Amino acid sequence: LELGLRLFWLKQLTIRAGIEDPHFHHRLKPSETYHFYSSEFDVHIRTNRFGLRGPDPVLPKPEGIVRLLMLGDSQTFGFPVQDQETFCVLVERGLRDRDYPVEVINGGVSGYSPTLHYLSLRDQFLTFEPDLVILWYDRGDLQEDAWFQKNLLYDDAGNIVRCDPQYTNGRFDRWEWLKNRSALAKYLDTKLFRTLTKIRILGLGGYLKTKLRGERAKVAMARLKTEQQTSDLPMYDRFLMIRETPTPELLERYWPLSGRYVLMIRDLLAQRGIPFILGTYPYGVTAGPTQWAEGRVYWGFERGKLYDSSAAWTVVGRFAQTEGIPLIRTAPSFRAAAQSEKLYYEWDGHMTPAGHRVLAERVLQDAPFLAL
Repeated sequence: LELGLRLFWLKQLTIRAGIEDPHFHHRLKPSETYHFYSSEFDVHIRTNRFGLRGPDPVLPKPEGIVRLLMLGDSQTFGFPVQDQETFCVLVERGLRDRDYPVEVINGGVSGYSPTLHYLSLRDQFLTFEPDLVILWYDRGDLQEDAWFQKNLLYDDAGNIVRCDPQYTNGRFDRWEWLKNRSALAKYLDTKLFRTLTKIRILGLGGYLKTKLRGERAKVAMARLKTEQQTSDLPMYDRFLMIRETPTPELLERYWPLSGRYVLMIRDLLAQRGIPFILGTYPYGVTAGPTQWAEGRVYWGFERGKLYDSSAAWTVVGRFAQTEGIPLIRTAPSFRAAAQSEKLYYEWDGHMTPAGHRVLAERVLQDAPFLAL
């Protein structure tokens, strides 16, 4: 079985976000060329010696250069657009055209959230000597922050040491180790054990009804957890922050986890006198009714509908105002451009080159960080 699955199911063993890392949970291989392709795109992406997108940052930082570090996930990384189409490159180009000696470092890594941003900033990115850091908070980060907590390891003083995917709640997890090395274990986890978990949550009858309706079990579980308002709701719904049902009061119950790590990042930078800005961008379903037209259905959203994300904006905006953190909101720019342009891939849901351009233009519109 192991041999057969390795021959015919091998592609399922790849980790889309990169490789396992015992310190940062996962990362991309340094100095590697990745080829991403589908019916919508075909791109080659080269990582530098730090496993990031873009040229190698010169160390120590050259005199006279202002270094801007962008933290974020796959949208910041620029999946799946060409190297010169990411908003990080476009912002750098726009500032240099205005004669600002700015270098933008793309610190985006697929699947990262504030938990891992804090670790990567503390243990790697500070060596780049950034003069300003912008964290792009993704509306799916609420789930990923919840996921990563079980993999964190602490020292005797209670400080976070690292985030190791092979450890669960402080103990080495043999199953996690095995399923990332065995095609059979990976197959059993994906096809059998996860199905049993869905049946446990929905009940056998509920699970069968979901399948007969042609609905994804993940969507049904998210809806059920929302109705129950369970404490682990973010674990089951990546798009909780942009669903129609959650109110600001409900989201306030789950936001403190992400908020805590955002503050840890701010405070870490403040100790070194480095300014910090928080930024947000919309998903296709909240940018326009025709954006992310096909893939949205897979996640339980309706075709041709514009979703209201005001609840999430209220929570994040209130947090930023209370904590005195400058906030870049890009949703209005996306909604205006979405009326005439394709800003998100139809199936994949990531930003197209046009989406990256809109985001870069919004950042450059008033360049609030220049005053800092």
